[in-house]
Amino acid sequence: MKMEQSLSDVSLASTFRADNNIQTQVLVAQNGLRNLDALGVLDNVRKESKHLLITDANVEQLYLRPVLDCIERSGRTVRTIVVPAEEASKSFEVYAGLVQTALDHGIDKYSVIFSLGGGLVNNLAGFLASTLYRGIGLIHLPTSLLAQVDAAIDFKQALNFSHGKNLIGSFYPASNVLIDPIALQTLNPRLIRCGLAESVKHALCQDGDFLNYIMSHHNHLDEIGFLTKTVIRSVNLKLEMMVPDLHSDREETIKQYGHAVGHAVEHLSGGEIYHGEAIAIGMCVSAEIGRLLGVTDEETVDVHYRCLSMLGLPTMVPLEFSLGDIWEKVRYDKHFLQDRAYMGLLSRVGVPSSSGENGLHGHWISRDVLFEAIEINRRAGGRLG
Repeated sequence: MKMEQSLSDVSLASTFRADNNIQTQVLVAQNGLRNLDALGVLDNVRKESKHLLITDANVEQLYLRPVLDCIERSGRTVRTIVVPAEEASKSFEVYAGLVQTALDHGIDKYSVIFSLGGGLVNNLAGFLASTLYRGIGLIHLPTSLLAQVDAAIDFKQALNFSHGKNLIGSFYPASNVLIDPIALQTLNPRLIRCGLAESVKHALCQDGDFLNYIMSHHNHLDEIGFLTKTVIRSVNLKLEMMVPDLHSDREETIKQYGHAVGHAVEHLSGGEIYHGEAIAIGMCVSAEIGRLLGVTDEETVDVHYRCLSMLGLPTMVPLEFSLGDIWEKVRYDKHFLQDRAYMGLLSRVGVPSSSGENGLHGHWISRDVLFEAIEINRRAGGRLG
């Protein structure tokens, strides 16, 4: 005979919590990569432990030696691992190889992983650090504009999977992020534009004056003064979104503006379309969705296309990607639920739109609305095509 239980039959009912008190120090310093020790970045890195530095084949030639000189000058021991400079490096296969190397090297729970490179290296090293011994030290040394304004300024660490981008990951903070704008002088123009896409995202969502600043300098994208100011303002805007609640809906909808469709486009391209380029396209589609739903005004939609086109970024979903394929990838977005995508939208520049549904700040988007927005975006090659 089945016995029914009540709360009075329970011997213990309690809770516990883990409060992560790790703080991330963010420094922006020209020539900082040559002065890690003088800037205090290495102060809490134990000399008794063995450490790892992960970089990619491109960055290795440019910045590895100065960084190693700083670490070795400080009396610390570090082993360098170089991964291919391609999105495929954010995979389980590469991750497993890094685990093997790290353990063979003799790391301990006080070891630190340095990530020297762009967002790819930051994410890969960050995920590795979060999983070894359930979490060891992490210091980001971002060298691309995309990493300096976005990827390194976050708790999110991730690997890709065959189904989509960033599907396996963790929340894990670095202790230090050192940003050296001088490193941007060696980036090719395409990577500068890609990084600016994330700066434009924050400008569109948070700061119209910043958007005007970026647009007014569209002919001076390689100037170090412009890049330094852009990095500092972008970091400050991103830091406003870095609240203790890792799942805060308002902040997440801003950080992920344009990313649902953007990630789908990026993944379908097989790496041919870079992250920033895909996010530029995704933001234009988000603007069209907002217009269709009556929450985004025409001027705001137009400024998406004007600004991104001025910067040399794409604005149209490629015709070779079918609507069905795009929807299939959007389904793997982490905010997707019950056959609807969840997206942040804008009322106007600097003012996100709140749906008000159950206190949420984002909007639930049906497949039909998404398809219509993409078709409008494609019409005549985008509004400015």
